[in-house]
Amino acid sequence: MSVKCCGRWAPDRNGKSEERRMLNGVKRSREERIQEMLDHYEITKTVNIYCHGCDRMDHDMTRSTYLEDSWDDHGMNKCPGPEFVRRLMESLPHSNMCTHVLGQTLINVTGDDAGAETYFIAIMRTPGAREGDVENLNMIGGRYADTLRRVDDEWLVKKRICIRDWSITQPITEDWLIGKNHALGHRSDEDPSYSVLGLKHSGQFGAGMFATMA
Repeated sequence: MSVKCCGRWAPDRNGKSEERRMLNGVKRSREERIQEMLDHYEITKTVNIYCHGCDRMDHDMTRSTYLEDSWDDHGMNKCPGPEFVRRLMESLPHSNMCTHVLGQTLINVTGDDAGAETYFIAIMRTPGAREGDVENLNMIGGRYADTLRRVDDEWLVKKRICIRDWSITQPITEDWLIGKNHALGHRSDEDPSYSVLGLKHSGQFGAGMFATMA
């Protein structure tokens, strides 16, 4: 028999339970749970691809995660997804580095539609306001609240709200790893990840008017 545990269905000691409670309380069969795992993997992969595209300033990779009729709310920029990607690529040359770190995620799939909340920290290294000023680290911690849709077995962003939980700017007074011979990140095919993953960088946009985004 199965017993409830923390709001979910737990298997009996023989591990024969075929049902679990989902985030929305709906019970699923074993086959449905396997499909759920696959959907969760593909949705997480979509968010990972978006972050890689941002950090490596790869327009086509970033754009590939959005539906054509998608919408993105990134605070100062509220616009269709493809337009947001264009603005983002124009803004990134104003920074010297961008890094996204993803945390936990909650995903709820209903047929070909899904909702996902993904925690993130984004860090951008930018020049000082005036010539001769030290660089700054602009950091934001928040969550991507995504509505996604499955199209041709691919999960794409239909709507994204970038939620800001906190942000901070700190001057860079010291870099303790300068000269330590680490491989350096690039926004081109020179980045080691492209050869490891067998990818081709799509190119990058020129500088624009948008200075900071996550």
